[in-house]
Formats: sequence, C-alpha cells, structure tokens
Amino acid sequence: MNQEIQVEQRLSLYDIVREKREEKQVPISRMVYATYFSESAIQKIDVEQVLTKQIKELSDTQGQISGFLLIRGLFSLHLVETQSHVMNLWMRNLYAEYRKEKNIYSMINIVTVNEDNPTRCFDRWYCENLFQTGPQLSDMDKTEAQCQERVWELYQQVCNAGIKHSARTQKDKQQNKIANDVPISLDDINMLLHKRFMSIEEYNELYLGDIKIELEQEKVYPQTLPLTRALEYKDLGE
Repeated sequence: MNQEIQVEQRLSLYDIVREKREEKQVPISRMVYATYFSESAIQKIDVEQVLTKQIKELSDTQGQISGFLLIRGLFSLHLVETQSHVMNLWMRNLYAEYRKEKNIYSMINIVTVNEDNPTRCFDRWYCENLFQTGPQLSDMDKTEAQCQERVWELYQQVCNAGIKHSARTQKDKQQNKIANDVPISLDDINMLLHKRFMSIEEYNELYLGDIKIELEQEKVYPQTLPLTRALEYKDLGE
C-alpha cells in the first residue's frame, strides 16, 4: 500500500529575510497636541465619553487609531498615531469642531508632528481622566531652546509609556495608569499652551487648507512694472 508522504519545506534564513522585506509596511503618522477646554462647555458634557466615541467611529470606518489622551481638568495632552490619511481626517474633524460656535475647546496647540514611523507605540487608544480642577494658565519664561528640549523629553516619555503599557497583561493594564509614567507639571502645561506653538488654525491653513497657486510674475498680464522703472517713466506724460 502506497502512502503519500508530505514533506514540509523548511525555509532558509534567506527566505525568511526576503519575506520580511516583501511584507507591506504602512508608515504611521504620529502627532501630539495640547488643548485647553472651555470651562462652561465641559460642565455640560462628558469630554472623555465624547472623544472616545469620535475616536471609535473614525477608527472603525477608516483605520486603526492608537495613542493616549490625558485629561487633567481643563487641560489635555493627546498623542495620536495612525495612517496619514486617517490623521488628516481626524485633524479636519478636530478643526471643524473647534470652529463651531459652541465647542469644548478654547485652545488647541500642535506640539509635535512626525510621519513615516515604522511602528506604533500604543497597541490601541487609551484615555485617562484625572478629574482635577483648573489649571489656571500663566506666563511662561522658558527660552526657545529650553522649550524644544522639554518637548522632546515629554514626547519620549509618552512614547516610552505607550510601549511599556502595551506590553503589559490585561490585568496589569487595569492596575497601572499610563499617566504615572508621564509626569506633567504646571510649568509644562503653560509651555504647551503658549503662543510659541502652532495653533490649530495655522495647522489647518498650512496642511489641510486648499492649495493656492499663484502664477509667476512673468506669466501674468499686464505685468507690474518694478518700482525703479515706474519712477523712470512717470514723467513721460507730463
């Protein structure tokens, strides 16, 4: 009786490396922005519930959104990571919400933006609300260099906290807060909400608004004379 013997082909190291290289890796965009809520608005709605619903709806229909939203009273720090087109949709929705006559935001500052990240720091989207009052904003006395250094530290802390938390078991996740690994002082909050950072209006105009193309001067008719030539010919008719 003939029995068919199936031999499973073993992959060589070369085959494994080739397969990994051929795998399609979609680059991830990552953004951090800081917000200051309208005190009158958040007294009427559950901010955490509203934002969780918005994230879920976009994530379910367009593509996974991961990251971390930290709410501390009127202040929030939000790290969002997703594919580039989904990020644009989220930011358009955020800007549209900000432009409403009655909205939950009084200020939105873009802290960092970077694209083409090979991996995510967070395995899903998390939100932690510390239920604090305030904070009351005040002036900032940091230099440009000090701001850049501190922003980089905060960015690294949030990313590392995400990697650490994502590796935990479900039980450990329930017992440990991400916020414990992201210490943010009142001085940090005043810095993140300072006018030195790009506002949501500036971001929209620069990245999301319609592109305005102006023809070069030599392609425009009639051409505008340079000031020196205009002065040269201004007396010809006198």
